[in-house]
Parts: sequence; structure tokens; C-alpha cells
Amino acid sequence: MNCSVKNFVQWITVTLLSVWIAACGGGSSVPANLPTVEVPAGNNAIAVTVDRGPTGNSVNRLYTSVTICEPGSSSQCQTINHVLVDTGSTGLRLLASVIRPDLKLNLQLSAQGFPLLNCIQFVDTSFAWGPIAGFDLKLGGKTASTLPTQLIGDPATAALSANCATGLPLNSVASLGANGVLGLSLFKQDCGSNCVTNPRNGYYFRCTTASCTAAQASVASLIQQVSNPVPRFSGDNNGFVLNLPPVDPSGAIRLNGTLVFGIGTQANNQDVPASVLSTSITGRITTVLSGQPLTNSFLDTGSNALFFDATSIPLCTGSEPIRFYCPPTRINRSASMIGTTGATAPVNLAVDNALQLFASPANAVLPTLAGTFGDSQSFDWGLPFFYGRRVFLGIEKETSTVGTGPFYAF
Repeated sequence: MNCSVKNFVQWITVTLLSVWIAACGGGSSVPANLPTVEVPAGNNAIAVTVDRGPTGNSVNRLYTSVTICEPGSSSQCQTINHVLVDTGSTGLRLLASVIRPDLKLNLQLSAQGFPLLNCIQFVDTSFAWGPIAGFDLKLGGKTASTLPTQLIGDPATAALSANCATGLPLNSVASLGANGVLGLSLFKQDCGSNCVTNPRNGYYFRCTTASCTAAQASVASLIQQVSNPVPRFSGDNNGFVLNLPPVDPSGAIRLNGTLVFGIGTQANNQDVPASVLSTSITGRITTVLSGQPLTNSFLDTGSNALFFDATSIPLCTGSEPIRFYCPPTRINRSASMIGTTGATAPVNLAVDNALQLFASPANAVLPTLAGTFGDSQSFDWGLPFFYGRRVFLGIEKETSTVGTGPFYAF
């Protein structure tokens, strides 16, 4: 998976949105009838929500709460809210600053016996850096034991972050727009087999001493790598289903949806989707838009808009570079998604003027927000794609009633 391309869009747009929304100010009363999908019965379902986020200025960002515990403990635990649900990255990454100081950090160690460090670098040179600790992660009734978790912005190792990048560090609630990231991608680890044998993989580093005053490139075994928690559940571990309610094009203050773990494993995840799109080994499908095949396409809840390049749609203008579209009136387009086996799914999309959408600062849910990607071969189907859909993600090499992953289905 090429996280860098996706996150270039995700993090840059969040920064711009924060500026615009803060400038607009204001607010409104909360309506009684919010777009909602009720959490179904079962130990494999949790609630998710789209709201203004922990800083009060986010849009189209999907959050949930996670509970971390010291391995094997049922009492030494902490629940952390406003963790971003991101199908475009892999593994749990939490800001070190939001973790209770009394929780014991079971740091992952390299073969040399020193702490293992993790780097996620983005195309715009922003990055997340920090050591890896093992926690028991609880999501509803499911547990991923001793899950390797990145501690973003850990002060003990922050001085070594230049090994990762020299750009903007995403090491605070303000810069991240969340208290952490729950990466639920199609993949089991953030790097995979390449990091097992190749020390210059760009993802993993190790401290050279116990005091960690320096770091160098390192390998990491699969069990040490920042990992998708779903395959580590004892059951309901072959994928998951995200169910978000439909939203009026004018937007909504917030919405409530559900995340169900497993595909075809319990009564709440037995639906047969109409379209099943197998992906490449890197998680890509093809989107055909205006007759052009965009072969580097993917579904990503971590991106807060639909991102694609269209010279026929005017970009917004302002004092700062703006990557969102601002057509004078709503534009409706039809596209097709094509999986690697040739299966095709038609998809309709709408694009509204972003500046007009931001003029209602109370709305955290904007289904017609879109912008340019900066790559003529890519279509990033961000969170607006998921509104009003029940979307299945099948994890690599795992079988289900829908098929063998990796796949998208809806």
C-alpha cells in the first residue's frame, strides 16, 4: 500500500479546512434527527461518528473510541475517543500525549535489544514518528492482544525524528486532527515482507543504545510491525463492514454509523453485496471517469473528500493554495469502478462549491466535497463515497462468503 500518496491529500486538506472553518466561526443548534445507522446486536459491532473532531474544526472525518490495556490486564485500561478510522493506512497509532502516564509501555525491541521505532512519511513531507509499544486493543467485544502500536510524538525519541522526515510532524491533536489513527486497511501489516529482510525500508528504525540517543535503519518481523487489529481477533477476523447513513447534499452537523467486524461470520454481517471488486496486491482498482481509466484508484475513509483531477472543474481561489473544487453550480458525474477480475460497479458522484459548503461551519458532514489529487492516474474515493453505503473490505488472503481478500464490495 502506498500510504504516502493518500495521506498527502488527507493531511493537507485537513489543515486548510481548519483555517477556513475557524475563520467562519458561528454555529447552530443540533437537529433532533441526525443521519443514523443503529449499532446492530452482536459482540463484533461498534459505533462510529462523523463530527467536528477534538479541535472542533474538522469535516468528513470518521471517528471511533478505542480501549487499550496493559497486556493481559482487565483493570489497567484507558478508553480514547476521537480516533480516526482510516481504511487507507494500517495499524493503531496513538498520540503519546493522550496515553495515561500510569499505563506501562511494553516497548517492542529490535534484535539488538533496543527500542524499535516506526516512521510514516507523506508526500508533502509531513510525517508520524515514534516507538512501538504492545497493548491489548479492545473494540467492542473483540480483542487484539499485544497489538504493536505506534506512539506518535513520544518525547523520549522526538529528537530522532529527522530519520523519518524534516517536514511537518503530526505529533499533536491540532496537527493530526484526532487523538490517534485506527488503520483498517486491506492489509495485515503496515509494511509486510519487505521490512522483514530489507533494513532500508523507510518504515522501521532502531535505537542504537538503551538511552536511544541515536537511531539507524532496521528490519522488523511481521509480528513486530504496526498491524491491522482485525486479523488478530480470535474470530470475525476476515474483514469488516462499514455502514454509514445517507446524507442530504446540503450536509449535516454530524452522523452516526456502525463498524461490524467479520464478513459472513454472524447474523449482522451476512448481506451479499451487489458489487465485489478484487484489488491489486497494492490495494488498487481502476476508475473510469469521462472515458479515462484511472488505474491507481482506492477507497479511503481517511481522506475527507473525493480527490481526482478534472481540468473542466474550476478550483477554488484564495490567498492560500486551495485544492478543492468550486464550480458555480453542482456538477453531477457518472463513473465506473473496475476490479482486477473485470467486475464493474457504476458510481454517481456530485461536486459542489467547497467555499459555499464551508460557509455553514456547523456542518461536519459534506457529501459533495471534492478536490484535485495531483495525479492523473488516481481517484481517491474518500469518506463521501461511504455515505449511504454498506461497504465490505476483505483483508488480504482471508476468505469469506464474499470472496478472498483483498477486495472492496458494496
